[in-house]
This record gives sequence, structure tokens and C-alpha cells, in this order.
Amino acid sequence: MESSRRKLLIAGAGSSGLGVAVAAARRGWKVLLIEARDIGGGTSTTSTKLIHGGVRYLESALRSLRYADWQLVREALRERAWMLASNPDLCHPLPIVLPVSGALERAYYGFGLRLYDWLSYPYRMQAPSWVGAPQLRELFPLLREGFTGGWRYWDGRFADRLYAVHLALFLRQRYGVEIRTHHRVCQVRPQARSVRIEIETPSGERYEEEGDFFVNATGPWADELRQQIRSGVLPRLRVSRGSHLVLSAELLPAREGFLIPKTHDGRVLFVLPWLENTVLVGTTDEEASAPEWNAPVPEAEEAYLRSYLQKYFTLEEGFPVQARFAGFRPLVAAAAQPTARLARSHVIELWVQQRTLHLLGGKWTTYRKMGEDALRQIMQALGLPFRTGEVITDIRPDWSELEQWKARYPTPLTEGEPYVEGEVLFWRSLGWAQVPEDIVEGRWQLHLIDSARAQRLRAVLERRWKDWAHVPESPSARL
Repeated sequence: MESSRRKLLIAGAGSSGLGVAVAAARRGWKVLLIEARDIGGGTSTTSTKLIHGGVRYLESALRSLRYADWQLVREALRERAWMLASNPDLCHPLPIVLPVSGALERAYYGFGLRLYDWLSYPYRMQAPSWVGAPQLRELFPLLREGFTGGWRYWDGRFADRLYAVHLALFLRQRYGVEIRTHHRVCQVRPQARSVRIEIETPSGERYEEEGDFFVNATGPWADELRQQIRSGVLPRLRVSRGSHLVLSAELLPAREGFLIPKTHDGRVLFVLPWLENTVLVGTTDEEASAPEWNAPVPEAEEAYLRSYLQKYFTLEEGFPVQARFAGFRPLVAAAAQPTARLARSHVIELWVQQRTLHLLGGKWTTYRKMGEDALRQIMQALGLPFRTGEVITDIRPDWSELEQWKARYPTPLTEGEPYVEGEVLFWRSLGWAQVPEDIVEGRWQLHLIDSARAQRLRAVLERRWKDWAHVPESPSARL
């Protein structure tokens, strides 16, 4: 059977699952993505919003000479260039300043950042440059005294959840990839020459789908499916919680990104310009017993972030926070070392007899590489040649249908907000808006900007949700 007639079943429409979908779709596979919540609604919406190689992993590579860290940084820096080019509406170059308080620090960090830039060849951005103390004060007016300047280097920033949604819509439009949200894979049954999965709908009904191979790309929940397929198999993941705070840029002005290079537990922290005149601060790294959806930020982790902000910036005690969010990193490791020291490399576990591949670990920046590696192993297991496939350089979808919906249903949802009824109807017509959170969080990202505003808009949608139970005919159908 030719690859164009083969079908791939994927659980998880986050960065990992979408990466596999890209790899398969551009080689002619039929693809069905099953997502338990909304597209990109798990770990993929709780990142620090960076497209980067990882300066922390480079430092770890220098200290330990661990090949996995070198490889991760090198791969991610190459993929950084592709991501920045793939959707320039959502992905932007970002200068980040690392503050320095003495000659030794200036030499040490200067060497490291030049090496970071060199590793990105031939996809280099701007070379690191020195920022003197007066300019540093202009960029960060509330920075405390004691810094002689800083090193400016370049990475990228993106809107992670929206990027996932844009990519999903692009795959649907261009390749016919089917994505079913709020459906859960609850059973995997290998057959003689295929695999069947049992799927549960939001109403509790169950149905089956059959394909040539199944990919478990459920992030921090991957061990649940592994153990369901093979009872008693040992877990592979250690789950780490990362918490973030969002502040008003009027409270903490930051014209560029700011890197706090060292904390007492071996992490780095970022202070980054974010959407709608806000600043994003993160992240913590605390091992957790199990992942959870919509995890709250623990008081201790918020206090940790606040304390480091006040070490570097003149902020009063109890300064206001506009939004908080936490997510879980799926780290692959058996060693009993702190999760902050574990690299974000991905690991592939192939179960040929079960026609199942588990894609474990990884990070947003390398999502495309993760997908390529996973599909290569699947095709080798099926005895198929791993051909190059169609080249993709731009994953921006066609928004003409959305604009038609907005033009036909232009009624504002509430006074003082830019959102109209047609937006909601468009996403509902695709089946990708099952609950109000899918719109407020998954399309507008308000929970990552201003939690009070998100709550107000969620209440507006909840009052109207039943009115949209039967989506009207698409405006394009009338043309």
C-alpha cells in the first residue's frame, strides 16, 4: 500500500502531535488528530513563549560536556529560524539583555552568548552586543543599581496557543487533516495489519477509528496511555510544573527581554514584553506528582518569582499581578536529579507489535524535528521509504472564511471589546469551540493577559452559548 493511502491516528493536538501531523500530511498520509481538550490547550499553551535554543542548556553543556544538551541547543537554534519564518504574524525576533555586574561576569557571559550565536550558523540572527549602563537604565527604568551593563542577544517570541491553532487550521485547509477536539482516546487495540482506537465524546458516547499506526503525543499524560496499552509498564516521565506571572508594562517597563541568569535552584528567569502592554515573568521548575488541567500557580512559586523580581527591580511589596498560569513539562529521565537540570530532548518509544509510537518530552521550538523523527521510525517499521515530502515554508492559514463570518454577523459580543459574534460562529462551525474557554483562552488568550477581563468575557459567552448550539449556514455556502 502506498503511503498516500495510509492513515495515521494521533492523540494530542499540542506541539508534539501537530509536529507529527505536519510530517505525515506533507508526505501524503491521511491524518486524524484526537484532542482531549482544545488545540494546544495543555502544556503547549503554558510555555514561556520563547523560540530559542536554550541558553541554560548551553551552560549545562559547557559544564557537564553532556552531548544531549549540545544536540538540543544546536537543533533548536536551527529550528528557531524556521519557526520565525513560518508565521511572522505570531513569531517575532526578540532582543534579550543579560545584566552584568563586573568584569568577570562580562567575560564569562560574553563568551557563552557568542558561542550560542555561533552554534546557530548558518541561521544566525544578530550577533551579541554590549549594552552600557546608561542604555541599560533606559531599557529597564526600574532596574536596581549595581550593574555595569549587559549583553544583548537575540531569540524569538511567539503566541504559543495561537500558533497551534493557526497550524491546525493550515493543516486542515491544505491537507485535509481532521482534528476532533474534546474527544479522548480511551482504548488502543492493535490488529493484525492495523490499529484501532476507541474514542469517547463529550457526551460519553464511544466510537472506534482504524489506522495504520497510532501516535501517543499527549505530553505529560503520555504515561497514562502507555500503561493502558501495556499494563505494568514502568513510567518514563517526570513531570515538572512551571509557573508564570503577567504584570502591566506600566508597573514594570521592559522595552526588551531581560534574563535573570542564575537562581538558587539552578534556573534562569525571563522578564519578557508580552501582549497588550504586559510583561511575562517565568518560569519556576518544581517536580509534581501528576499533571493537571488548568493548574493554579502555588503561592510558594508566586512568592519565588516575586522575590527575584524585587531583587532586580524596585517593585513594592504586594505589587499587582494581572494574570497567572502554570503548566507541566514532560521530562524523560530515570535519574534522581532535580528536574531543573534535565534537558528538554525528545525520546521516541516504538512498539511495533502494538503499532504504536510514544513521543515523549521535547519543546515547542523543535516540534517539527520531533515530528520528522517520529514519522521516520513509523515508516521504517512499515517498510516504507522515508521520502522528503512537500516543502512547507509558511503555515499561515487562509482567513477569508473567518472574515466572511465576521462580516455577516458583526454584532459586538459586549461593549468595549473588539470581538464579534461571527468569530464565535466560525470556530463553532469547525467544531473547534465546544465550550466558552476554547474561545476566551484558545483564540483570544485573555487568561494569559488579564484574568479579570477573561472572566468577564467568559461570562458573556456562557450567557449566549446555547444561542449558538445550531450554527447557521456558512456565509461561503451562499456565494
